[in-house]
Amino acid sequence: MLSDVMRKFLKRQTKEVVQGNISLPQVFILDVLKDRPSMRMGELAGHLSVSMAAVTGIADKLVKSGFVLRGSVPGDRRVVNISITAKGRRVIQRHNRARHKAIMDMFGHLSAEDRKKYLEILTKIHQHLKKDARG
Repeated sequence: MLSDVMRKFLKRQTKEVVQGNISLPQVFILDVLKDRPSMRMGELAGHLSVSMAAVTGIADKLVKSGFVLRGSVPGDRRVVNISITAKGRRVIQRHNRARHKAIMDMFGHLSAEDRKKYLEILTKIHQHLKKDARG
């Protein structure tokens, strides 16, 4: 049942992703960058728990689309920073609005008590997964 719910939820979000000509991994990167002036590529890879090669490939596509800029750090050419552009901000804002609408569509018909219970369970699962990732 969980896989069916997730598939339907992602399908609702995917419509916006397809319209914006952007993939979900690209959305993940833009979502991380939207609140930062810039970020080192290595830091971004660690934050997303993916390899540098994966982040580099996704970032290349984002640069090509004009959603992010890549820059170097003065004095250390090995360090590469990435930052979101105004175009990238517009895309992630549009996607986040679509995600919010999908969430409201999914949970809007539930009572406040049911939503509270769901959030409590989801929080426990999240805490457990975070603990497993550290251990």
